[in-house]
Amino acid sequence: MHNNSLDVFSSADWLAEGKILLHPTEGVWGIGCDALNESSFLRVYELKKRPRNKSFILLIKSYEAAQKYIKNSDKIDLNFINTVWPGPTTLLVDYNDKTPDHLRNDSGKIALRVSNHYPIIELFKSFNGIMVSTSANISGEKNIDNPGELIKIFNQEDVGLYNDKLGNNIKPSRIIDLNSGTIIRD
Repeated sequence: MHNNSLDVFSSADWLAEGKILLHPTEGVWGIGCDALNESSFLRVYELKKRPRNKSFILLIKSYEAAQKYIKNSDKIDLNFINTVWPGPTTLLVDYNDKTPDHLRNDSGKIALRVSNHYPIIELFKSFNGIMVSTSANISGEKNIDNPGELIKIFNQEDVGLYNDKLGNNIKPSRIIDLNSGTIIRD
């Protein structure tokens, strides 16, 4: 693992270089990468020992940042989006033909979130991309709330730690299917 904690600027560079980043979220430590970098994307699956049929949440700076990859939303959807973003709500949104193959799945949807967590907002001021964000644990095991423990578990040269504060949420983000309005996770 990268020996030193990374600040926000080094974290953005780390992501842009195709490396893996442990990072704070609204409630749990996350592990992520530049979502458009396929080898980094696959590396997160490998590190987490996660089955490939389980998709990742993608963090974006704004709705506009993902418009290239998603089908257009109508005015009603846009009004709803503006009520939940930024915030701890993930939306399942239909992707379009420009979405890279490695981000596609059988559902035809990608999971997007615009965070209101200050360290993530700051990261997106320097990282101009889309970021995978999933809980920083081995798939199926409990969440880890201690950065020291994360460093032990993910002790790899291509993994760095954006060491900032976790948010105060006590549960993962709510997930809503934008088309149907169905709450997938509350």
